[in-house]
Amino acid sequence: MISSTGRNNRGFSLLELMVVIFIVGLLSGVAALTLPSKDGGALLQEQRYKLLGHLRSARAEAVFSGRSLGLAWAQQKGRFYVLTAQGWQVIQQGVLAKPLVLDERVSSLITLNGEPIKNEDNDISSSEDKAQAETTPQLMFLGDGQISPFEWHLSADGAESLLLDEQLTIEP
Repeated sequence: MISSTGRNNRGFSLLELMVVIFIVGLLSGVAALTLPSKDGGALLQEQRYKLLGHLRSARAEAVFSGRSLGLAWAQQKGRFYVLTAQGWQVIQQGVLAKPLVLDERVSSLITLNGEPIKNEDNDISSSEDKAQAETTPQLMFLGDGQISPFEWHLSADGAESLLLDEQLTIEP
């Protein structure tokens, strides 16, 4: 028999639980902040998959629409264009309408038929009228599925460089 004066307290109070939860949250926050950011290899893989997805989408769109598409690249960003009777026009709708931008920690070099593309002073983010009037894409995606022969070298600090080509495949 348990007397009312000698109760056996079992369990935790709400205050004790809240203090423990607060300490666990604080420690996990500190641990998350001290974790290293992506290494160069992981960053390159992420950027390669991003590029491959956009390039494959452009090839598929060219084949399904029967029209020629192109990618104009300058510095670390690019825009997709479609060839119309009025010339190259920026794609305004769909997945390819958004500018393609690489992470600033990744450097890239695109060669067409062995020659590096010239990074002219075309600013891809400049006004649409100016960009449309002056831009001719460097990479072409034809309606029959052909792509301009190219090699796209991606590199980052602390990682072995990666290569993309017109096959749009991932080599192990």
